[in-house]
Amino acid sequence: MKRALVLGGGGARGAFQVGMLEQLVCHGGLDFQVLRGVSVGALNAAFLAQASVRGNSLANLQEKVRELKRLWTEAIEGNHSVYGQRAGGLAALAAGADSLYTVEPLKALIRAHLDLAALRASGRDFAVGTVSLVSGQYQEWTPQDAQFLDKLLASTAIPVVFPYVDTGEDVVVDGGVRDITPLGSAFATGAEEIYVLLTSRIMPEADGSLPRSTVPVHSYRQWSDNWLGTKVGAFDVLKRVVEILTDEIYLGDIRGALEWNRILTAVQQALAGLRGNRRRALEQALAAVGKRPVPVKVLAPRIWYGTDNSSTNFHPQLIAQAIAHGREVAANPHLWLLA
Repeated sequence: MKRALVLGGGGARGAFQVGMLEQLVCHGGLDFQVLRGVSVGALNAAFLAQASVRGNSLANLQEKVRELKRLWTEAIEGNHSVYGQRAGGLAALAAGADSLYTVEPLKALIRAHLDLAALRASGRDFAVGTVSLVSGQYQEWTPQDAQFLDKLLASTAIPVVFPYVDTGEDVVVDGGVRDITPLGSAFATGAEEIYVLLTSRIMPEADGSLPRSTVPVHSYRQWSDNWLGTKVGAFDVLKRVVEILTDEIYLGDIRGALEWNRILTAVQQALAGLRGNRRRALEQALAAVGKRPVPVKVLAPRIWYGTDNSSTNFHPQLIAQAIAHGREVAANPHLWLLA
């Protein structure tokens, strides 16, 4: 079976995906020939995409999952393992800095754990997403593209928080700005089954449908004074706006995929009752669309990451808790958002 894996964004919350992958791949025996990701999902997917499909494809992928877990639990010792504090903070932004933080530690992790030659030779269908600040469009890149590792880094570049990447021809940032779960790309590969691993708590409604929102509810007190007694600043507002926009993209992507499946299933059912020219005309229309219904499995955490669902808190204890919870969710299809 041609199976696709789509890894959404979420910074430090990508640890949830590590636990889910450990259960699905190492214990569940699922192999994924197609890999898509944005932001931290792009990094996790890139690490897995080094596993060759030649020989024992599943065993190769399982080994990469185990190595990915070791990277998260051993190489990441805190925020300083991923990003650095830029001198001046918000004042530096006002003075013209491109971001609040630097990503030199993340660049070092990429250099140490990603082999571009292995990515190009693995045989897996792998791509990551960025957004161009020049065109405003979502773009996808494969290891065969020039400056791929720079574009992979760009896929993690949350605007203002982390620096954008200037390729010399374009200026690119986190693909999650427009497409935090690139399901459309996975559908286009002809995958027969798609697994989507999300990183933010999503609880279905009582009837099993998707919720209207996944954004944590705040109290008014959080927006009048924090525990230090200082007023809320512009950065607090920025983080909250990003959180709300990300939520809308998350749910919109999934709803769009489900709606396509519903429409295409209805069309296929209609075909069964047609004959002659009408059947041929509908078959041609369906072929022109280039889509077909594909089972979509969606896994999402059932708990918040820490107390505030922060995407920039790489504390080892939070990472360990997220990995354990990811395993728990993946092991029980009753806990999946869509099974």
